[in-house]
This record gives sequence, C-alpha cells and structure tokens, in this order.
Amino acid sequence: MTGRFILSFDCEGKWGVADHLGPGEHRALGDAPLRRAYRSVVALLDEFDIPATFAFVGLFGEDHSSFQRLRPAIEQLAARAADYLQPALDDMDHGSREGWHGDWAVELAGATRTQHEIAMHGVTHFPWDRMDEAFVADEMAIYAELEGPVGRSRTMVFPRNKVAHADRLPSIGIEAYRLAPRRRSRLESLATEFNLLERAERDPARRDAGSIPIPAGYFVNWQSGLRRLVPQAVSELRFGHILDDAWRSGGVAHFWLHPENIASAPATLDLLRRMIRRVARARDAGRCTVQTQIDYCRQMKIALPPEVE
Repeated sequence: MTGRFILSFDCEGKWGVADHLGPGEHRALGDAPLRRAYRSVVALLDEFDIPATFAFVGLFGEDHSSFQRLRPAIEQLAARAADYLQPALDDMDHGSREGWHGDWAVELAGATRTQHEIAMHGVTHFPWDRMDEAFVADEMAIYAELEGPVGRSRTMVFPRNKVAHADRLPSIGIEAYRLAPRRRSRLESLATEFNLLERAERDPARRDAGSIPIPAGYFVNWQSGLRRLVPQAVSELRFGHILDDAWRSGGVAHFWLHPENIASAPATLDLLRRMIRRVARARDAGRCTVQTQIDYCRQMKIALPPEVE
C-alpha cells in the first residue's frame, strides 16, 4: 500500500493569541521573528520539494490598507467579542503595531518553487464554538470582502480546532475542513509524545452532503515549555512509526503546527527538518504520497469547480 502524508500550518500572527497577549507574545511574534520563521519554513519545504497547506487567519492575510477598509465591520464584531478582538485593535492603534498584517507571508507561500495550498483559518481567529449564527454570518460577510487569496480558499482549519457550524462552509466555497483532535489535558497531550506505537489515521466517514472532513492529524511537538523535555529523537521515532503505519495500512499521516511555534521556539524547525527528511525518503521509495488538504479532497472524489481542477 501507499500511505498519505499531509502537512498543514495554522498561520496566525498575533491573531492566535489576541486574548492573552503578554510581553512574551509581543517579543516572539513581532514582524522580524515572524518573517524569519516563515522564510525558514518555505525554504525547508523547497529543499525537499514537500507541498503543504498554509491556513491563514483571514485578517492576518490582509495588508494594512485592506484591513482599514474592513475595519468598521471588524469593530462591530469586536463589540461582541471584546475579550478577543478589542486587544488586537488596541495593540494595532496604541501598542506594538506588529504581528497583525501578514500579507507578505501569503505572498511568500504562494511564490515558492513548491506549490502550496492557501487555506483559511477563520477570519478573525475567534473560536467558532463561541459564535452564534449571526456572528458566523458577519464573519462570512467579511470573508467575502477579503482581497487576497485567502478569500478564495477551498479548505479550512477551524481556529483552536473548535469545529462548529461546519454546515455553513459550503456557502462560501469551502470544500473540506480539518477535524478536531480528541480533547486531552495538556499533560495528556504531552504524554502522547512518548507513545511510540501511535498509528496513522483512517479516512473519516463522510457525514453529510456538505464539506468533507479531513483527518485531524498530530501536532508537531513545539520546543517550548515542558515540551522541550521530550527528546527530538523520541518525537522523530513516534513520527516514523505513524508514517510507516500509513504505508502499511493505506492510512493518513497528517501533522500540523504553527510557523509562530518556530518564531517563538526556533528549535522546532530542527524537529520539523528531521520529520520532513523522513517523508522525502518515504516518498522517494514509493511508500507515501505527499498531499495538501485540497489534494486529499480530490482523492476523495469531491466535485470541485473547473478552475480548481
């Protein structure tokens, strides 16, 4: 059999931590460290010719002028999500003013030799399980006004993996979404890094006539805090077992992380390199194919508009 490998990135800038901004977040997620991290990621993927899915927060993907055009609608949402969106607006106006506009990152991911997918990671990164129907409709209205390629996404990664309102996705052209991993405590999640018998995922059952679910995947161990205690060799062994199991079973080895994890903990790139090297060897040996999320959809025979085929 041939396994399938998917690598997806949740691309957030500071939008992913807007509700708990502190000195550490401002330091690690400023414009300079973010640019270094994104450049290092696309260079690594180009080195091994590994395509990936870059799922951007919609507002992070917009430049300053486009954001200002959308700002009245964003402020209306901020009035209903003050704990999340208002700190972002305050920092843009009176604080660091960095880490909020990543149009350069979208351009970077789209201009590399390796062809990557640009996907959506929500519009504001406000968790969808906290939204009512009216909030979802207002986010979708902003999505329709995005100027960059994020506004033409075909797949989605839900902010903070909180899958909700998935039935609304087809109305904005979203063909598929990444499932949420099983809920675990932080300690349980850390302990899974030592499970060297972890298996690849299987194709989820199609649940309705809407968007297709994509296997939830495994988090690439962020080399920060207690997670630094996990030897990279252990994480690599676990990864290798999952990849080999995908080959033997025809399953899916889906891994994900944030480029921001590399900005805040550069050693994470070292682990990612070890994993990507293994994928390249398995691909070259015919043991796995490398897919983006939209490639997975095509394989699952999802009907796509002609311009996407």
